[in-house]
Amino acid sequence: MKVLLFDIKTKSDKKCINKDLAGGMGTGTWVGRSLGARIFEFAKKKNVVLPVITTAYLAAIFKRAGWQVSLIQIKSPNGLSERKADLALIPVSIVDYKNELEIIRKIKKQGIHTGVYGAFVSMMPEIFLEDCNFVIVGEPESAILKIISENKLPNGVFNAGHISDLDLLPFPDWSQFPIKQYSYSPALNKKPVLVMLGSRGCPYSCSFYCPYPLLGGKTWRPRSYQKVADEMEYLKKEYKIKAIDFRDPIFTLDRERAKNLSKEIIKRKLNIIWSCETRLDRLDKDLINIMYEAGLRNINIGVESYDHEVLRGSKRLPIEYQHQEEIIDFCHKKGISLAAFYIIGLENDTKKSIMATINYAKKLNTLVAQFAISTPYPGTCFYDKLKREGRIKNFNWEDHDEYTPVFEHKNLSSEELLSLKEKAFVSYYFRPEYILRYMPKYFFEKFLWPF
Repeated sequence: MKVLLFDIKTKSDKKCINKDLAGGMGTGTWVGRSLGARIFEFAKKKNVVLPVITTAYLAAIFKRAGWQVSLIQIKSPNGLSERKADLALIPVSIVDYKNELEIIRKIKKQGIHTGVYGAFVSMMPEIFLEDCNFVIVGEPESAILKIISENKLPNGVFNAGHISDLDLLPFPDWSQFPIKQYSYSPALNKKPVLVMLGSRGCPYSCSFYCPYPLLGGKTWRPRSYQKVADEMEYLKKEYKIKAIDFRDPIFTLDRERAKNLSKEIIKRKLNIIWSCETRLDRLDKDLINIMYEAGLRNINIGVESYDHEVLRGSKRLPIEYQHQEEIIDFCHKKGISLAAFYIIGLENDTKKSIMATINYAKKLNTLVAQFAISTPYPGTCFYDKLKREGRIKNFNWEDHDEYTPVFEHKNLSSEELLSLKEKAFVSYYFRPEYILRYMPKYFFEKFLWPF
C-alpha cells in the first residue's frame, strides 16, 4: 500500500503561521501596523518554524507496517502534481484550513482515497466531509493503527479515540522532513532542532478556554522516562539533533518522573539542550537544578493575567505571586530563559486589568512574552458559552488565530483589544531593560556559538 502524507505551508503573507501550536489548532501571529509591530512579526517568521509532529508519527507507523510512505511538501493546490497512491492524509489547522481544503479537493479529484485529521477537524468534521473520503475524530495515530489492523480504508467520520499506551508508538520518522529549516529561536538557538512529546493530555480546569485537551484529552498519559531518553538518543544519533522542544502541555505534572528523566539524560551524557512547557506551581528549585544539569535551557509558562479574579472568571487556577516570581528569578539566575504567555481580553478583563498585565509582564522581564487575544475555539466550553449568548461575531475560522478579536467582549471593543495587543508587544520588546538584558545573549548564541 502506498500512502501520501502532506506537509502544507501557509500562503499567508500577513501572519506568522505555526500549525502545531494551540493544541494543533494552529496560531497566526500578527501584531499591527507600526514599525515595531512589523519588526516583531518579521523576527517571529524567521525564528519560530516548527513541524507538525503527528505527521512524523504517522510516517513511522506506516513504515513499521510495511507501507510505502511519501511526504509531500506544498504551499498551494498549484504545487500539487498528479500522483498515484492508495491513501492520502492531510493535517488540517483552523488558521489555514481554506488553503488546506483546496488541496484536499484536488487530491480527491485525482482518485486517491483521502482522509484529514487534526484538532479543528475533530471539532468541526462537517466542514470537510463533502470534500474527502473520511475525517479522523480523535488521535490520528489511533486511527492509523486501526486502519492497518483491519486493512480497510474508512469512509465518513472515523472515531479513533486515544492511544492508551504511548510507549507502543514508534519514534516519529523525520527522514523526509526539512529538518535544517526548523528553528525555535530565541528560546533554543542551537540547530538542528526538533520537537518531541513526552506525554499527552492536560487535567487542568483552564480547558474551559484552552484548546490543548481538545485532541489530547484531559487524562494525562505519560511515556516512560526511559523511552523518552531513548528517543532523544535516537534523534542525536540519526539526525545529529542539538536541541529539542518538548510539546507536552504540562511537562512536570509528575515531578518525580521529570527528575528521573533528567537523571537518565545526565547518565547517558546526551549533551542536548531542550525546552518544555509547564505550570510554575509544578516546579521547585531542586527540580530546576537537575533539569538544568540535564540540558533544560527554556521553559514555556502560562501567566495569562496579573488579575487573579480575571483568571478565576475563566476557570484558570491562579499561581501565587511570590512563588511565581521566585521561580522566574531563580531560572534567570540559573541561565534558563522563559517564554511567558498572556491573554488579552479574558471574559472579565478591563483596560485597567490588561494594562496591569502588561506592566507585570515587564516586571517579570522574560525572554519571550506572547500577548494573545482571547479566542473561543470550537469544542471548548468558552466557545459554547459565547455561542449560546450570541456573542461570537466572526465565524471566519481563519480569524480564530489568537490575535484577532472574534467575539463581543463585555468591556472592550475590538479596536481597543487590537490597540492593547499592539501596545503590549511594542512596549515590551523595545524597552532598554529588555534590549540590554537579552540582545547580547541572542547575538552570541545565534552567531558566535561554535556549533
